[in-house]
Amino acid sequence: MSQFLHLSTIYMNKLNQFCKIASRKISTGRVDELYQMTRSGRFVEDQIQEFYTTFDQAFLHIYPTFPSDVNNLLKPKEKITLTNNELLNTDLRILAFIRLGVEESPRIAQALNYSVHTIYSYRNRLKNRAINRDTFEQDILNIGKS
Repeated sequence: MSQFLHLSTIYMNKLNQFCKIASRKISTGRVDELYQMTRSGRFVEDQIQEFYTTFDQAFLHIYPTFPSDVNNLLKPKEKITLTNNELLNTDLRILAFIRLGVEESPRIAQALNYSVHTIYSYRNRLKNRAINRDTFEQDILNIGKS
């Protein structure tokens, strides 16, 4: 819970900072700079990456064995491998949202900044990799219970 509050506070502060920057640029007539800043997508991409890192850390604080627990539900040749110091990857983040009770693909898509179609595709591919396709998402919901 404290991780969620921390994340919420970070994003409220970032939104306030962005509004101040935008207001300053507009009031000084530097609208083109503001347009370039938002058009490049770099600002949004940086925020998304920071969200992923914070989410991954918070989630793994609650479910530290989640990646290996998920791999135990997958066929031997279908295990998820993390690279480049990843804490979670897209597959695991989608499953993390499901584990947290967010099962609706549109909500997951919005949170992870993907299209709904992309989330449906990931979920289908993950189910196809599972030892038991029919119970896979219920098995995900049961991780960490006992």
